[in-house]
Amino acid sequence: MLTLLDELNPEQRLAVEITDGPVLILAGAGTGKTRAITYRMANLIASGVPAEAILAVTFTNKAAEEMRNRVSSLLLRAGVPPAQPWLSTFHSLCARLLRREAAAAGLPRDFAIYDDDDQLAAVKLAMAKLQIDDDSLTPRNILNRISYAKNHAQTAEQLRAEAFDQNGRRTADVFTAYEKLLHDSKALDFDDLLLRSARLNPRPHERSGKHAFTTFTWMNTRTPIACNTS
Repeated sequence: MLTLLDELNPEQRLAVEITDGPVLILAGAGTGKTRAITYRMANLIASGVPAEAILAVTFTNKAAEEMRNRVSSLLLRAGVPPAQPWLSTFHSLCARLLRREAAAAGLPRDFAIYDDDDQLAAVKLAMAKLQIDDDSLTPRNILNRISYAKNHAQTAEQLRAEAFDQNGRRTADVFTAYEKLLHDSKALDFDDLLLRSARLNPRPHERSGKHAFTTFTWMNTRTPIACNTS
């Protein structure tokens, strides 16, 4: 593995070779964040860290698959048996955790996941049941408001209490009906995946020690962004 590290620039190599404690990488778009993190994962595995103790999350399935292939390729080039760390999007990871810990999350193991089209259809159904037909209150706007509320830990009741006009109160009513539709369908939307996972008290990892769980997150933007491992 050491010879492969010669392919990195000094800053990338430093990030890859430090294996104890958290590491913060600040880098802009196109500066090699993904490369550094990929090599870091491969280096940890080559150094004896169990692949299943490594978690890497990103925003797209395409990026996750690319990272998975890069890690496998690096390990093969280093003469190390290929191994698969946890590589997925945030939502896929949360869905996996929730299915594994369904009982702890108060969910059936076979819960459904509503995508954007499903969510919009549920909002439209909720509006129809409430007989809300107003050009100033579109299903898409209501869905966006519900998503915003969920991501700020607001319930439908709180949304209604803070409403300052009729549209705000109607949005809260649709929120309540929307949540009932999801509950009756044993379904979660994308926001629920993140929120329910955040509330989990997961089982301790079966391994102990400094590498019990090594995590990576990264983003690609036009501005410098923190890529962190801990």
